[in-house]
This record gives sequence, C-alpha cells and structure tokens, in this order.
Amino acid sequence: MRGPVRDTAAMIAGMAPVLSDGRYVFAETGDPALLARAFAVVREAEGTTAVLPVAVADGAGLDTSLPMACITLSVHSALDGVGLTAAVAQALAGAEIPCNVVAGVRHDHLFVPAAHGEAALARLRALSGAAAAPPAPEGLTLRPAVPADDDAIWAVLAPAVAAGDVFAVAPEAGRAAAFAYFRPPGAELFVAERAGRVVGAYALKPNQGGGGDHTANAAYCTAPEARGAGVARAMLAHSLDTARARGFTAMRFNFVVATNTRAIDTWARAGFAVVGRLPGAFRHPSEGLVDALVMHRRL
Repeated sequence: MRGPVRDTAAMIAGMAPVLSDGRYVFAETGDPALLARAFAVVREAEGTTAVLPVAVADGAGLDTSLPMACITLSVHSALDGVGLTAAVAQALAGAEIPCNVVAGVRHDHLFVPAAHGEAALARLRALSGAAAAPPAPEGLTLRPAVPADDDAIWAVLAPAVAAGDVFAVAPEAGRAAAFAYFRPPGAELFVAERAGRVVGAYALKPNQGGGGDHTANAAYCTAPEARGAGVARAMLAHSLDTARARGFTAMRFNFVVATNTRAIDTWARAGFAVVGRLPGAFRHPSEGLVDALVMHRRL
C-alpha cells in the first residue's frame, strides 16, 4: 500500500476530486444518536458541531437552510503536507466559492454550498489538470491564422469532416460548408504549427450573442498524423488563455459527441464539467443515435 503524498505539486496533480451525491448541513447538537450518524464531529468549547446528512438533520428539526455538497480529494495527502489546502482555497476563492475543509487521516473533504458543487468540482479539476499537464510538445507553436493558411487548415479539417463522427456537418458538405461551420462569422481562427506545417486548428467565438456573449465557445481539430502528441491539449490551453485575454468569464462546448471519448477526457482533465446531456442528438455513422454532451467551465 502506498504511503501518504507530501510533495505539494504531486498532491495537487493527483487530488482527483469526487463530488458526492449527498447533501449535508453543519449543525450544533449533543444528541448521541445524531452524532453516531454524522459524517464528522467537531467538539469546541462552545458546543459540538455535527456534519449531518440533510435528511437526518431535517428529521431532527435542525436548521437545513444551508445545504452543502461534499467533494472528496482522493489523493492520500499527508497530514504534514504543505500547500494543498492553500491551493484549493485559492482556486475556489477565485470563483467566490466558500469552502469548509474537514480532514481525515487519508483524505480532505471539502464542503461547499450545494448550488456551487459542480462549479467547485470544475475549478478543482482545472487546478489538478494544470499541475499534472506535461509541457506543450517541443517545437509546437500557436498563432493566429491568416488567409494563406486556408489550404493547410482544410487538410486538417477534411478527414474529420469526411469521417462524420465528431462535427455536426454533413460529410459530403465540402470545403465551404465545413469552414462556415468551423469558422462562423465573429470567430477567431488559430493554427498549431510544427516544423512549418499546420497540424491543428481551433476557432474561438462568443457562445451566444447579447446577454450570453461573456461565455466563449471553441472548436478544435488535429491532423490525423499528429493525434496523441499533445496538440489538442496545447490548443485547449492556448484557447483558455486567449479567452481570458478577450474578457470571457467561462467557456462552454454545446455539442460534444459522447463517443468522442478522447476529447471528453481532455476537456474533463482541464476542468470542464458535463452540465447537460442531449439524448440521441447525434447520428453517428456507425453507432447510430448517440448522445451529445454540454461541457462548461469558468475561466
């Protein structure tokens, strides 16, 4: 059995936060029957606090007006480790999410207001992913696209469009329709380049107009021969930085095909949470009707 982790970066990279389905409240009580059902008990000079499931507290007539979600950090963090709690608190404070930490011998358990559970999970995943992410592939550069890049970008897009298993554009639609889908009006286009060759491209734009234009949307495509080499991860990191620089406060992917597991894993590691599922929304060429996911994270 592995021992506790003390290195700060390793604790953050390996924290693997898990959001519980349960809801809890902090209540003052000395009732032994309630204390026996508590998640945690803290004895202070002024009284005893029990972290109770909402249903238990409600049944005992206790105040349940501030329900909490519980996020457990799966890493076995050492009790004498330094920096994990501070990093977590800073990440959540940046999103104005209150956090109450209860530590066990093996894990830290974070209690946040229930309405912020998913947002807190996304922030922690982003923090962990940033600590765990390897550097961008050597020799890869990202820059704004110029009109002269269109042929090279089409060479990247064409195989994905023809496959028909990722983008919501007809495989036979052709170059003009593919560019209209991937680079709609108002979008900025960027390319990933290695040794003078375009190996990936992404487009960044407001997710919606008007009152929804503070949230970004992006689409990415990697050349088949460059997949698995960190190009998508580098484009994602670049797009998040660019979105922040443009003043966006969040990013949302509206239509992630559920069978695109490699992309979903990359987005999740970067702190994106699944906030919606559209049943049977995509007609996959080999799998039939499959779901599409809505994924979101704050910036």
